[in-house]
Amino acid sequence: MSLCLTVAPLGQAAASDLALRDAASLAGMAMYLDSGAPGLVLAVLHGDESLVLGFGETAPGSGIEPDGRSIVRLGSVSKVFATDLLASLVAGGRVRLADPLFRYAPAGVTVPAAKGGGREISLLDLATHAAGLPRELPDPGISPGSGGNPFSVFRLGYYWEWLAANGPAYPPGTRLLYSNAGFGLLGDALARAAGKPYGTLLEEAVTGPLSLRDTVLALTEAQASRLMVGLGPLGKPDPNAPAPAAMAASGGLYSTADDMVRWMRWHLADDQEGQAARSLAHAAWRSQDGMKALVGVETTEADGIGLGWIASPAEHRIPALLGKSGGIGGFMTYVVLSPNRRLGLFVAASRVSFSMFEGLRRGVRTLAAELAGGP
Repeated sequence: MSLCLTVAPLGQAAASDLALRDAASLAGMAMYLDSGAPGLVLAVLHGDESLVLGFGETAPGSGIEPDGRSIVRLGSVSKVFATDLLASLVAGGRVRLADPLFRYAPAGVTVPAAKGGGREISLLDLATHAAGLPRELPDPGISPGSGGNPFSVFRLGYYWEWLAANGPAYPPGTRLLYSNAGFGLLGDALARAAGKPYGTLLEEAVTGPLSLRDTVLALTEAQASRLMVGLGPLGKPDPNAPAPAAMAASGGLYSTADDMVRWMRWHLADDQEGQAARSLAHAAWRSQDGMKALVGVETTEADGIGLGWIASPAEHRIPALLGKSGGIGGFMTYVVLSPNRRLGLFVAASRVSFSMFEGLRRGVRTLAAELAGGP
């Protein structure tokens, strides 16, 4: 069985459907004005129709409107690319969701069970934020901002060292605690299982087969010239500090709206070859009901979590959605899929402001309701 995700090549074109074009234009403009960001890109896929719209500027004062080739940072949307990789490896028989993490630990590293008992951490626990791990694990031996990079405190070696010394805080599967560190360990475990670097593995199994040429962990010089300038929390241009290997699976990817359309098209396809991986990726593996704690997993409108995806039920004309948000390096992002409606939406705004993110989220969900026609 192939380990690669494949999709039939389809051209990128503006939607001919009037309702789609008008709804997307109005929603995109509203989100742009509400965000206060210099620029915003919106990608919509509905059935066979797709549309990419740009608003504002690629950089403050540039006068250049963003488009489908403008590069943004995905932030935590990178996590659902990591789980695509996981699903691909599981579908190909290379790993199992139930595999214990210790099977892929570096030589000499032990992975203890939780002090409260319970089973070992599994790959599924990491992919569903159910491993009982902290959100972040900065290395205390590295000064924050060392070398001018705020991400330098995150180191894979320290993640494993910390885990060996501490173990999970709770029995795996009993609480949902959003963890970037957990996804760092997941990405490294998959790389160790395949015997190759995470970036190489992701390209071979996911981004390469789907022709996502701008979905990368590091930009070429030509790609860097297309990177939008994002604003940090204080309104200053973000320096675009590179993400270390520890963040590759949790938040390290760059991409474009055009690439996101291609990627969403694969997720919404119904070809037989990709069905096994899609079924794994879209399933709700953990219910929020009965969990002893829910932290960082959209508790008020979601009811479960898939492989990195937050699953929300159909309600008030909004269809059942799989969603993932992100924020990093001057960008806020949000992507939702409604496989039942063959609907996918992606938005990226070039400003980090968690207070304005609710406007993006509300705008995307409202647009989903308009295009899906209700549950």
